[in-house]
Amino acid sequence: MRYRYGICLNDNCEKCKTKEVQEIPSRKDFVCQNPECGKPLRECPPPKKGGNKKLLLALIAAIIVLGGIAALVFSGGGKSKGAVEPAVAVVDSDSIRAVRLAEENRRLQDSLQAVTDSLARAADEALIAEEQAKEKAQAQSAPKPAAPRASSGNKDLGYAVFKGTLKNGQPEDVNGRLVFKSSHLIDSRDPKSRVADAGDYVIGEFSEGHLVQGIWYGADNTVKGSIIIGK
Repeated sequence: MRYRYGICLNDNCEKCKTKEVQEIPSRKDFVCQNPECGKPLRECPPPKKGGNKKLLLALIAAIIVLGGIAALVFSGGGKSKGAVEPAVAVVDSDSIRAVRLAEENRRLQDSLQAVTDSLARAADEALIAEEQAKEKAQAQSAPKPAAPRASSGNKDLGYAVFKGTLKNGQPEDVNGRLVFKSSHLIDSRDPKSRVADAGDYVIGEFSEGHLVQGIWYGADNTVKGSIIIGK
């Protein structure tokens, strides 16, 4: 039996929208086989045979190739002696080696950074220990508070009490002691304008009512600093 082939030109027909090639026996009317259409067809060449089969075979071949590549990657790139590998497998193997090399390089950089940070912390700790040792040595070498001599005179300056030798009514002693009763400048000639708190005291050399040099202590007997003003 012979057939004629055609496509529907009715825009409202489903077979037209899908561009379906209709196979019509030569004895029948050459019209659309859609019961809701029935419009005349435009004749066209018969559809090519085996198109879907070729597409299916191509998809199967692609799946097989991709499966082979995945097997090579997950097996660690093992090679059988004398086997010929596809070019794509070689490229993937090189990529894997490049990634591994980058990871090793990153781990090495992290290790070097950790060592550098550790050395920096050690240097900082050594510097802090050295500064603490210096402060401790200075504190140990500073003169310790001494009990006032029984023969020493006392003078109430209002903001502080001086204990030591008085000359013409003014503090005059190498080992004089000035105990502050309230917050006040240690000495009006001090270029740093240091202020002592109530309970603080200064032991040192006084001349004509002014501090020449001495050590400044807190109320808890801790050294707060050394003062050198001069005559």
